[in-house]
Amino acid sequence: MEIYDIQNALSSKLHEAFGAEYKKYIDELPQEFNTPAFLIQFLSLEHIRQIGGRWKVTAHFNVKYFPKNGIPEASNMTLKVQQAIKEITLLNGSLLLGTGATSEVIEGIGNNFIHFNFFLQEIEEKAFMGSLDHNINKEEVVSVGESNSEEG
Repeated sequence: MEIYDIQNALSSKLHEAFGAEYKKYIDELPQEFNTPAFLIQFLSLEHIRQIGGRWKVTAHFNVKYFPKNGIPEASNMTLKVQQAIKEITLLNGSLLLGTGATSEVIEGIGNNFIHFNFFLQEIEEKAFMGSLDHNINKEEVVSVGESNSEEG
């Protein structure tokens, strides 16, 4: 899973909830953009080691809402945005639940902060032993591992 997967899922969820008339941007706004619009920003990533080679990962996002009609619209949209993004589905079908959601209007822009938690499992690289043949008087007695002969 990558951060971009979560951002795409957020964009899809916003599209589903608010429609195509709301533009959605990821990471950056173009110089001149039309409102209403959303900006999905990745803020930070936290890793916490768990037992058994697992890591709890928390990704922090801000979904900014740029209103067409000023602060009252931005204020009213904060709850709607939080409700829309509280649960997202990644392209692979995985469901992520938002946690720690908070909202505030700063300089007329609705800021919707949300965290998504998931676990990653460390995968250890395993070195497999090659074949080990035991021969007595040119006769194979025991063979362990993969054999290079056509018979085994």
